[in-house]
Amino acid sequence: MKITYKPAEELIILEMVEYTLQKLAETSALIQDAGRPIVLNWAEGVVFQHMPLPFNTKELLKERQQGRIYWASVIYAPLPEYRPTLKIGPRDIPIVTTPNPLLIQVAKWIKRQMSRQRSHRL
Repeated sequence: MKITYKPAEELIILEMVEYTLQKLAETSALIQDAGRPIVLNWAEGVVFQHMPLPFNTKELLKERQQGRIYWASVIYAPLPEYRPTLKIGPRDIPIVTTPNPLLIQVAKWIKRQMSRQRSHRL
C-alpha cells in the first residue's frame, strides 16, 4: 500500500473581514441559529472562522491536485489571549486552539495583515 501526503502549496482567500470580538460572537450566533455548527479557531492571537469551497467541481478538484485550495471567506478578530468560548447572551461559542499547521500559518498571515492595516491608518 502506498500512502502519499500532499499538503496545499497555496491558499486563496476570496473574502476576509475583520470584526470586533463582539461582532464575531454575534455573527457566530447567527450562523448557529441558521442550523450550522460553528467552532472558532484560535492561534497566534487571532480568532477566526473560515468557509472553504468544497471540491465539488472538476475545476476545484483540479486546482487542489495542483496544490491550491480556496476559501470563500474568513471572518476574524484579534484575541491576544486564548479563551475557550465567546459568550453571547446565554450561549457560548466554542473556540479551539488549532494544531493544524495550515490554520496556524493562516493566523500568522492574518495577524500580519492586521498590523499592516493599522499602520496604514496612522
